[in-house]
Amino acid sequence: MPPKRILLLKHGETLENARGIHQGRGIGGTLSDQGTKDVDLAAGTLSANGISPEAILRSPMSRCRQSAALVRAHFPHATVHEDDRLAAKDSGHLSGLPRHAAADEAAREGVPIHQLRAPGGESSEDVQARYISLCHAVFATPARTTVLLGHGGGFACLLLWLTGIGWDSYLDHVPASGALSLIEQSHAGPSLALINVRPAELGDALSARAAP
Repeated sequence: MPPKRILLLKHGETLENARGIHQGRGIGGTLSDQGTKDVDLAAGTLSANGISPEAILRSPMSRCRQSAALVRAHFPHATVHEDDRLAAKDSGHLSGLPRHAAADEAAREGVPIHQLRAPGGESSEDVQARYISLCHAVFATPARTTVLLGHGGGFACLLLWLTGIGWDSYLDHVPASGALSLIEQSHAGPSLALINVRPAELGDALSARAAP
């Protein structure tokens, strides 16, 4: 039997992304034209290559709700559910500030940035824990192929866990707009088949996997 699959699909670029703003949970975000094109291309490429998810789980943020609607247009029979474990990082007062604000605050506090927790918010380690929990839960369901439509930071945290790479490589694992990773589950456990493939390169990546 083929392995179960989880597709990690990052929401499309937002107008706030384009301005260098950290959104977190405080800003829902609106997809830019480029972000809309990226997600639509990624979903269309999956469909063209015979990959049809049975379920789509999305973050509650508006940027993911908009992205999920684009994906669902290609897979009308897939169920769509909101899951809070896919939510963006709760960055507290850092939401809405330039992206470098978190690094600046971590330096002032004298803590590693992945352990920085704004008052009332959460750290990247907290985000990693809930993304890992969701991954395990999804593989326990009957669905053979599931799309998780979430955030770059959360997916980077999950990829670090899957690869066993340290937090110093976090930024190298943040996916671009509409980029996709593929996790396959076998008796040996989860493994990464694709990592952060951009929409324009996805067709070639999938064709290469299908080649004998």
